[in-house]
Amino acid sequence: MCISYIGGKSKMQNFIVPFIPKDIETFVEPFSGMMWIFFGMKLENYPNLKKVVYNDFNPLNYNLFRCVNDHQRLLEECEKLTVQEKGVQPTAPICRENFDNFQKEIFDEDFVIGNDPNYEVAAKYVYVLTQVFSGANPEKSKFIDLKGKYHSKFTSFKNKLGKPDYQKLFESITHVENMDFQEVIEKYDGPKTYFYTDPPYYIVGEGSYYSKHEFGREDHERLANTLKNIEGRFSLSYYDFELLHEWFPQDKYTWKRQEFVKAAAAKKGKKQTKGEELLIMNY
Repeated sequence: MCISYIGGKSKMQNFIVPFIPKDIETFVEPFSGMMWIFFGMKLENYPNLKKVVYNDFNPLNYNLFRCVNDHQRLLEECEKLTVQEKGVQPTAPICRENFDNFQKEIFDEDFVIGNDPNYEVAAKYVYVLTQVFSGANPEKSKFIDLKGKYHSKFTSFKNKLGKPDYQKLFESITHVENMDFQEVIEKYDGPKTYFYTDPPYYIVGEGSYYSKHEFGREDHERLANTLKNIEGRFSLSYYDFELLHEWFPQDKYTWKRQEFVKAAAAKKGKKQTKGEELLIMNY
């Protein structure tokens, strides 16, 4: 989707995508988020690919990806948020007032999206996501005022909706789910299925910084047990911690590592810190 989102793998596409088997027929991301890995793939490299499955437990993410298939309609809704009425002097197309109103509306605990794809909500959600740092904690983060000095990420998103290369990717997403990870893995598992699995990272002694859900020790262990019993192939993104060596022994699974810059750790006047991405595969 090319929208910043907490845990997104924008910086890791070049590391992860080459490990995706070329003969797959079904591609599934059980923790899709903004689906950065899929959007880093060149579809012509996967000639047998028939199903692309998006899944996310967050209902706002789920609704957004139900809407991207009809990219023209979503673009029209995005335009409504920034185009002023005829004859009225336009103000800044991206403004704090709109951000605050949309954020308050869609993250209200009583807010209900509805059963059908809601294009207006999807547009407002993108508006909020593109105005917070790295998509982090969008229900609580403050508005970033670009003061007209930089190109708006919301405008960039609208531009992508109109580009044929992105439209082809949007239209290639055949299934959009709002399921528990285990349910979606079991539903789509098969010998020609590949799962790119990027769960909320296991953090000892810290609270969750992923919105809309908790994901604790029991969930991580349930994920490990689920993946170890599938017919298909998987790659699993993590950072290294002790329990991983118990769940996925290095003599039975392939471990690959890559150093990366932590965008979320960036602060003005300070050097960005580096981390290590770990990819575990059953092939």
